[in-house]
Amino acid sequence: MECNVGEREKLAERADLWVLEVGDTGPFDAGSRVVPGLASTFKTRRPTVPQNLDPWRLFASSPQEQSGFRLLVAFLRAQGRQVTLQGKPDDEQKRYHQLLGVEAGVLTVDAHLCVDGADWYVDHTTVPLPGSAWLPSAVRAASDTLPRLLARAVLLSPTGGLRITVTPQQGTPKERSRYFARLAALGEKAARTGRPVFDPEAPEVDTAFATPIAEPWHPADPTEPVVLSFNLPQPIQVRHQLTPEGWVHDLGPSGDALAHPIDEKLTTRKKKNGGPGQLRRAAELGLTTGLVLDARVGWQPPRLHVDGAPPRRPSPAIAPLQPEVARTLMHEVAARHPDVLTRAWLVADDSSVHDVYNRP
Repeated sequence: MECNVGEREKLAERADLWVLEVGDTGPFDAGSRVVPGLASTFKTRRPTVPQNLDPWRLFASSPQEQSGFRLLVAFLRAQGRQVTLQGKPDDEQKRYHQLLGVEAGVLTVDAHLCVDGADWYVDHTTVPLPGSAWLPSAVRAASDTLPRLLARAVLLSPTGGLRITVTPQQGTPKERSRYFARLAALGEKAARTGRPVFDPEAPEVDTAFATPIAEPWHPADPTEPVVLSFNLPQPIQVRHQLTPEGWVHDLGPSGDALAHPIDEKLTTRKKKNGGPGQLRRAAELGLTTGLVLDARVGWQPPRLHVDGAPPRRPSPAIAPLQPEVARTLMHEVAARHPDVLTRAWLVADDSSVHDVYNRP
């Protein structure tokens, strides 16, 4: 069985290319180039091959998706599988209309992979931390305000810098301002005394184990003398129970919120537009489907901003899913939408990839 590359083969023929050898990476020479997506090295009558034969270019504006799929491809290859990226259906509607005969807007998954000769249609998603839509803007407000308020204090610090522990604030701008002013005062006290300062409003704890709210710090970069350490909320509470059948992981109240973005891809009726989800539509075409859950908490590139347009609201914080939690989540969601999803993988915060669902 061979993957359907369709239009890319036609482009290759029109470019008058001669297939020399199979492969999707390799060196250049004066008259050849490896073309990802065709999984073949072509020799041309000219020294270059059109760039539009490279499907990875389609992820140029989606760096996190590209990174996630590259990690998945590497993971599958490490298992001994032959994998190539064939295309990006969501951005190649005309091509997939010609290739599969589907109308525009039907097949909108993020990646088309060829795995051991079989076509897989795989989507990418992140899972927002429940109740955290406010968190990025709160972190940004602290990052923009506190270094300015502490500019005088760092000049007094015997180490040339300060580390401040910040709890992101969900209140009004006035409440945030009062909180930032209090942190600045504690930071100045730490700078003047040269000693760690603990939060006087925090519950009484043993200072041997408590974290200072402000302390002198040797900055790694002298141009950034204020280091902010964010004390983030942890709303995901998972109960682990050992049963005769093995470990059971109960996601509790947060389970429904975590499952929502995944449900939307598998459901017959999305809340947003009333239509079926991306992977549901792909499965109804008889295609093999997959899903990448990306839980890399720090991997949130800024969105593009067009001059003159109002800035977009920051994306919500990403839930730091662990493999066992992701497996529980995926099996619960897949059970609600049988015969839609074939495989699912987790890209964990350390960029490791884990199998989290394989349809029986």
